[in-house]
Amino acid sequence: MSMLSVRNVRASFGGFLALDDVSLELKKGELLGLIGTNGAGKSTLFSVITGYIPKRAGSVDFLGENIDGLSVHKRVQRGLARTFQVPREFSQLTVFDNMMTAVPNACGELLFSIFFQAREVRRQQAENADKVSELLAFLNLSRVADVPAGKLSGGQKKLLELGRLLMLEPHCILLDEPFAGVNPVLIQEISERIVALNSKGMTVLVIEHNLDELSRLTPRMYVMDRGRILAEGAPDDVLRREEVREAYMGGVI
Repeated sequence: MSMLSVRNVRASFGGFLALDDVSLELKKGELLGLIGTNGAGKSTLFSVITGYIPKRAGSVDFLGENIDGLSVHKRVQRGLARTFQVPREFSQLTVFDNMMTAVPNACGELLFSIFFQAREVRRQQAENADKVSELLAFLNLSRVADVPAGKLSGGQKKLLELGRLLMLEPHCILLDEPFAGVNPVLIQEISERIVALNSKGMTVLVIEHNLDELSRLTPRMYVMDRGRILAEGAPDDVLRREEVREAYMGGVI
């Protein structure tokens, strides 16, 4: 079954055509990679899929339904969510509290709930706290739960952003360069967490410049160049293609 289907999408900024007839298929339960040089259109494609920017043509289907008319919020509610190249943590809040901010539809957000549903609010808060603790343990962030998020390393911030995404309980996550600016030890840790999530049934699409790591991580990948899909297939097969070698690394990969 197809989880995400992108068909003939075009998007532009002024006179610049950022996406030119892009089509992509992500199967349910798949771990898929997307590579390309800076300016190839990868992040723009993510933004179109998740509703952050409009497209000029084409269609985006999620779980068999067209989502072109839905807002970012509605797409998240459907189970489609993304990270960004630069993490957007609340730097003054602790790691634990950053995770709690991602709780959807929290019961205690309204004054009515605080005064007339206090027991339900306490119950839900306890459940959410337990969920945060479980995710922090899964992401190996328990030891920094009480640390202000602004003091984390780059890799830890990427893990925190992934954790906040998981608080939304999505069906499909789009990860935008999860290894960028991360030391090798934490790259391995992030990779392991992605594989573990996928093994539990999470559908994942990953943008990455780290070819070696992405090739080890994903059994299938797309290559983008100048707003178009250049190739698709198994990493070894894709990276052997001359057009990919020329477009991505000037023929040196």
